Amino acid sequence: MPEILFLTRGHGFGHAARDLRVIQELRRRPGTTVRIMANGSAVTYYAMRGVQCTPIELPDEDYGEDFGEGAAKAVWRALASVPRPDLVVSDEVMWALPFAREVWKRPCVMLLCALWAEYGMPDADRFFDTADEVLVLDFPRNRRESYGTTAPIGFLGPVVQPFPAGRGAARSALGIAERDEVAVLSLGGMNTRPESRRMATAAIGAWRAHAGPGARLLLLADPPAEPLPVHDGDGAPAGGGEVVWAGVTPEPETYYRAADVVLNDAMGSTVCDLAWNGVPAVALLDEESAAGFPKTFPGRIRHLTAAGLIETAPVHEGPPAVWRAIERARAGAAAPDRAAAREGFGWSTGETVAQRLFELLDA
Repeated sequence: MPEILFLTRGHGFGHAARDLRVIQELRRRPGTTVRIMANGSAVTYYAMRGVQCTPIELPDEDYGEDFGEGAAKAVWRALASVPRPDLVVSDEVMWALPFAREVWKRPCVMLLCALWAEYGMPDADRFFDTADEVLVLDFPRNRRESYGTTAPIGFLGPVVQPFPAGRGAARSALGIAERDEVAVLSLGGMNTRPESRRMATAAIGAWRAHAGPGARLLLLADPPAEPLPVHDGDGAPAGGGEVVWAGVTPEPETYYRAADVVLNDAMGSTVCDLAWNGVPAVALLDEESAAGFPKTFPGRIRHLTAAGLIETAPVHEGPPAVWRAIERARAGAAAPDRAAAREGFGWSTGETVAQRLFELLDA
């Protein structure tokens, strides 16, 4: 009866969202036990869904905090408190790799959004040399010719799954009439970041200035402690668009399916779910924060935009640019070739990732 230890990085909900899809498939195999460890906002994500996990005492407010010496000590303390598993799967909890290989002498698979080469540091990829496999959950077309690690690398694609309800059922569940005009702004599990405030400011300004009377923008976040400096940006009279802070929800997919258009952080993973499910979507680009992300992230957005699967809006251009992107997204929703465009990208599911892990475990 194999036991798998699955570690999830926080820094928003994206890692936990994709990991839970994989974990659910792993647990479908009779006799398989999956223990979960997580830090920061990933713990919150699992708790909202009633999924048990062991917290790692590691904050995730600062992007670099989970890679330093303090992070190593926190991760190793947590690992030393649990039984040795048969396989370790780590979604960007970096310090699990040396512990698994050097202390436990167990195979370890690393799940990554990108390797260090995509940050301009290919030599740092040597850290992954002892991994049994590195699975990059991004489009194969984003792959470089070479990387700085000797570990096997696979590009499986973003982990997507169908949203659970159709538009009618989703609207009925949320009390939204069929003719109501509704948009959703989702900024994930770290919506107090400066870039999240800038995105929310631009989106709210666009909605209040241009949406029709009674149209609603549902924000999947709690209201900020400090009011947002919202303005329409072009002097247009307020159109009557209503803004509703709907709070953080364990079922955002219902809101996505019910919406006429969804606005989301371009650097997050939700934009891939929206594109794959055919939901009209606007990826909000924040230039001030984009420099800290790997080169593959804007590349992913360029690919999706070129295929007509999403629209983009530069936040620094203000509410008018956001509104134009909303209009383009809604106009292109009925394009007959959208389904064909999705098929050519290379996506993965919880099942395909789980199957790869079982192949390694069985070997």
